[in-house]
Amino acid sequence: MALYHRISVRVQATSPWDGHNRLQQLIRRFAACLLLVCAVAAESAAQDTAPRWRAGFVDTFNSRVGNADEVATVVARAVAWNVNVLYVQVRRRGDAFYLDGSEPAPEGVTIDGGFDPLGDLLSKARAAGLEVHALLTLGPVWHLNTAPQDPRHVFTRHGLQGGRAVEGAENWLTRTLQPDGNGTSMEGYRFGSDYWLDFGHPAAANYVVDLVTRLVERYPVDGVRLDALHYPEAPSGSASIGYNAVSVARFQARTGQPGVPGQDDGRWSEWRREQITALTRRLAISAYAVRPSLVVSVSAVAAGAAPGDPRGTVAFSRTFQDWFRWAGDGSVDVIVPQVYRQEHVADTADEFSAWTAWLANNPGARPFVIGLGAYQNSLEGLLRQARVGLAAAGQQGGVSIFSLAATNAPVVDNPLSLPAGRDTPQRAVEDVAAGLRTGRTTGGQVVDPIQPPLFAVSVPRPATPWKGSVGHVLGRLEDGTGMPVDGAQVHLDAAGRSTGPDDVVSDGSGVFATPAVAPGSYRVHLVSPAGGAYTSDCTIEVSAQNVTRITLTVDASRAGVASCR
Repeated sequence: MALYHRISVRVQATSPWDGHNRLQQLIRRFAACLLLVCAVAAESAAQDTAPRWRAGFVDTFNSRVGNADEVATVVARAVAWNVNVLYVQVRRRGDAFYLDGSEPAPEGVTIDGGFDPLGDLLSKARAAGLEVHALLTLGPVWHLNTAPQDPRHVFTRHGLQGGRAVEGAENWLTRTLQPDGNGTSMEGYRFGSDYWLDFGHPAAANYVVDLVTRLVERYPVDGVRLDALHYPEAPSGSASIGYNAVSVARFQARTGQPGVPGQDDGRWSEWRREQITALTRRLAISAYAVRPSLVVSVSAVAAGAAPGDPRGTVAFSRTFQDWFRWAGDGSVDVIVPQVYRQEHVADTADEFSAWTAWLANNPGARPFVIGLGAYQNSLEGLLRQARVGLAAAGQQGGVSIFSLAATNAPVVDNPLSLPAGRDTPQRAVEDVAAGLRTGRTTGGQVVDPIQPPLFAVSVPRPATPWKGSVGHVLGRLEDGTGMPVDGAQVHLDAAGRSTGPDDVVSDGSGVFATPAVAPGSYRVHLVSPAGGAYTSDCTIEVSAQNVTRITLTVDASRAGVASCR
């Protein structure tokens, strides 16, 4: 296979130090180009026909799906792109792009009376050979300056009323304790334009579990993608987030630590990560209980520099989303790191290269589907990143393109154009489809010189073989009065050996979720929040592709024993 890639770079130094920095950037870009050539040379022969995740993101802020014709346009575009999965954003900000839901229709969006966007999209996409995965944006629940018109909206009931935060336990919003400014307002409750749920509040966690479970029960989607399942970024790069009053009270009760915890308190940080991990597993296993074949994916924060140690990432230390662990322990089926970067800007291109290199070198038990920011890039940049992403994700993974509506951006003096340095316009969606399928625009301009073309033919997505070999456990811990036991560690024991993740903890409702358990018989061991150890007086059976449900009661009259049913 012949492979030819011309690289043209201009360096104009205004000072010796500036020239040194630009030279370093040039070296990094050249090294990245060599890695690209090597990766593509190894992968391109197989890319054309091998199963890969090729997902198109239907963002309903920009994609209209309010009637049958608009849905048909979305599906036709996906077919033209030769993608095989649609991530359809059916929840944006506490709303529902489907009829049979518990939340109101989106405001400011025209939907024909009685029309069901998700239902119609499922029908048309299936007929076209596409999978439909419902994407629910969970954390942010409102973004406008005016209040929701529908009084049922979760923000009206549990956010702000009359411009003031709802008081007491009915307030489900998270907040920062930093002074307003640097992107926050409304006494720390608003982050940019968004208000977010606090998933350390048991009622907020229960709400989203019910939301996802209801959708899966009523619509035959192929999968669900859990989006924005983390805390928002606090201002100025701080960790000051999660200070919902109910959440803080739970932390105080667990630790016996008086006062409001400091933002850098290690125990407080670990507690916040625990809330997100516990909810992620509970959501996934609750969905599997409805339909075991369902594929659950999660959007993963990939802001900032690529990991040296994952504990230093924005995801782990500031939004408290430990997706690195989930990829390794099977908490979900697919991880979607959102590596949205501009390829035509040296610094952000370096970040993209570093992230994809890290993902390639640190594969987990579950595949990565690497999120690409098409809206930030020229078509040339998107195609280049797609090749690198496919190579990094390996044969079980792939890429997710954001989005089918915001497909590319104009770039002045584009270093990736052919020849380099030309201004590239915002191209029509037909050109994006042609570029993916042929490497050229509809007018014949080369936008990707590497052969074979990226998505020349349609392919299925990879199988998920682990789903047929593991089961899951979903349980509840309660005391003798039926009240939930919050913060107990749960371990499954088989023949003296523990199995499953070692960090399973009951949440504020007493619910615990143990994912990816090998079939077999297990006894349950508990460590109470106070440190006392309990063993159950019963055995549970876990079978492949099933969810085992159990309720454990900690009986104060039988020291060290928890009964089960």
